[in-house]
Amino acid sequence: MRIPAGTATPRRQSGLRGASMSRQVKQQRRGYAQAVLRALARSQRGRPIPQIQRVLRDALSPLGVRLSAAMLQELAAGIAAGRPVELP
Repeated sequence: MRIPAGTATPRRQSGLRGASMSRQVKQQRRGYAQAVLRALARSQRGRPIPQIQRVLRDALSPLGVRLSAAMLQELAAGIAAGRPVELP
């Protein structure tokens, strides 16, 4: 069985579409992670740094954000001190 040439979709286009979609999902996930970080910064201000580190790791891991121990320490210290924080 032959498929007419006009109805076949080139694979190259679907690959570009998939890359564009994955980039969009990545951006959405990062924006959501930023919002989660801001909310945690408000709710965890003044708490002990180790506790904030655990909460950060547990909240950001499902979103695909994996931070080094040093970066977690830095973010947690900033949150505990009440400083504004951003994801790297």
